Amino acid sequence: MHDLDQSLDPIYASGGKGSMRYFFLHGGYSRLPFPDDVSVEAKVLVSNGFGKIVFDNNPDQPTSQYRFINRALDSVDGRQDAYVPARVLVETLLKNVSIPTLLLAEIPPVLLTLGRTGLDQASFQDYEYLKSMLHGLVPRFTTAIFRFSDAYLPGDARNLSREVAGLMMPAAAKKDDGDLKDLRGFLAVYAKRYVHEALTEEEVLERCLLHVLKMPFELRSSVRYGLIVH
Repeated sequence: MHDLDQSLDPIYASGGKGSMRYFFLHGGYSRLPFPDDVSVEAKVLVSNGFGKIVFDNNPDQPTSQYRFINRALDSVDGRQDAYVPARVLVETLLKNVSIPTLLLAEIPPVLLTLGRTGLDQASFQDYEYLKSMLHGLVPRFTTAIFRFSDAYLPGDARNLSREVAGLMMPAAAKKDDGDLKDLRGFLAVYAKRYVHEALTEEEVLERCLLHVLKMPFELRSSVRYGLIVH
């Protein structure tokens, strides 16, 4: 895990080779005070470069309860010895993101937050939307974006979204391609929620990706500019 106390590079200067970067697929930062004793309802997953989940601390439950005392992670589902992948990163982000949030990092854990003590929980509609995103978008997005990880810098998000969309949904793919069923299911949900004009599936995907790719965040710079309070 990167040392948050090291000298901080200018935002995005690492180009994927220095401090870790992450994308908000949904949600963003929270500026709300973080209480001294608080639980965050979240799901932390680890995927490989092909988008396959290789770690789930509690696969039998949709979420876990991450309890913080004085801003330090105390327990997960009541267990103080619970393993948390990329613990410093996960602990830091859980204290600084909104409810609900779905985030993908280069490590790469996938972080999903649905609730926090003292705040309204994510609605059923949000939960269903994020579940569709997690299973329909994240695996193919992970596989595609990591091909660009070392070279990508902000400024060309529109062209990048087209390239990534092309990898996620090749032009030669048939409408009845079973491998794309989950992605197409998510795009239908996304279009119903956010798109108010007639667009093809490919155009809906590009619009979704543009929202994600126009602003990746780099860990040290996020700390430096006060987006994350460690």
